[in-house]
Amino acid sequence: MRQTKWKKNLWCALRAAALGSVALAAAGGALADGLLDQAHALQQQGAAQEALSLLDAQEAVRAGDTAFDQALASAAEAAGLYTRALLAWERVLLLQPDNLLAQDAHARLLQILGDRHGLQALPEAVRQRSMAVDAARSIDQHLYSYDRPGHGGRSSWHGSLDLGFGHDSNVNAGLDRSVGAPQILGVPAWIVDPAAWERSASYVALGLTLRGRYHLTPQWSVVGGGYLAARHYGSAAKAFEPSDADGHLGVAWRSNRHEWIVSARGVHEARDDRQVRGTAGIQGEWIHRLDGLRQWGAFVQSLEMRYPGQRLRDVRRTVAGVSHAMVLRSGSTLYLGVYAGEESPRRDGVDDLGHRLMGARLGGQWMLHPRWAAFANVDAERRRFGSVDPFFTLQRRDVQWRLALGLSWIPATGWRVTPLVEWTDVDSTVPIFAYQRRQVSITVRREF
Repeated sequence: MRQTKWKKNLWCALRAAALGSVALAAAGGALADGLLDQAHALQQQGAAQEALSLLDAQEAVRAGDTAFDQALASAAEAAGLYTRALLAWERVLLLQPDNLLAQDAHARLLQILGDRHGLQALPEAVRQRSMAVDAARSIDQHLYSYDRPGHGGRSSWHGSLDLGFGHDSNVNAGLDRSVGAPQILGVPAWIVDPAAWERSASYVALGLTLRGRYHLTPQWSVVGGGYLAARHYGSAAKAFEPSDADGHLGVAWRSNRHEWIVSARGVHEARDDRQVRGTAGIQGEWIHRLDGLRQWGAFVQSLEMRYPGQRLRDVRRTVAGVSHAMVLRSGSTLYLGVYAGEESPRRDGVDDLGHRLMGARLGGQWMLHPRWAAFANVDAERRRFGSVDPFFTLQRRDVQWRLALGLSWIPATGWRVTPLVEWTDVDSTVPIFAYQRRQVSITVRREF
């Protein structure tokens, strides 16, 4: 009898302990779910760092729990800690390799961190889904780099060859014939030289671009680039055929996400094979890469601009500006830049040939398809000249606008086709400097 009672009491004690353990586990699970809910609520309120701190305290205990790792990855990415988020998503993929959310987030973070080798190792289906972002990063209408894609930190160079066809409504930036020569009260009557009226022409254009970097040490490198371009017009506008050469060479120093570049620059501009302006000087740049998709930049340049045969027009151009560019997760690209400076005449008594300037650039590209994108650029510049124009007795002020709309199509790797429409409008208080211009073109580019 006593033995039976003893066994019964032991059974009751074991059952009570088991029930207590189940209750404690349920309470712990509810507490854990409450932790994730609290972290989610904080993140929704914009307090990503607080949400991350809350989850960070439990990572050692709960790492490997897919719900916890997803919450941790989301909070880390929102807080800008992309490597931390990547590690959390990798734990999710280890247990759930077919998790599409984790696959896409993993690819996105590799892109943000600039790990192209990691991207190449992804399954084909995942790479196809992330192609839009990868394509957007290579669009040099907005962002450019000295480094070749996939360079892996090694010395590299890259370039492109352009062949374009188009029509220019005002090849010489001349006056609108329909407006005539506006007369100004108090100013002697004047006429316009026939060569100063606007001329339109169709054209064929060629362009060659090269850029590269040679690494001296992990921090120091030599960078440089060059650009050659020429247009061929019909016989009626041959005297205005432009050909330009622009080159620069300098040194760069990198430290973490910062890069400083100092380079010498030279530009040769010609019309009908005769030089109309030569430019030489120095420029400095600073680039701060917040991550693989966002960067700040700033520049300052001092250039001597000389006009052969018209040395009275020689000026020193000094300009500084800042810019910000970003690639959205959809693959679309946005950028904004502002700048200001002046052109100072090199001779005394010709202040009317110098001016102060300020301007802004705004642009973006929107992915329509992994191989198709639409883009738009708007530039505005205001110029205030140093003194009254000696003939028109007016203080010259110019406002220039430029709008460009186009499409970018990548038919195959290394090829790009770009239809483009551009409008330029210059309004000036001195009538002979006002003009309008429209250009329609299609360019085929081969990248190498």
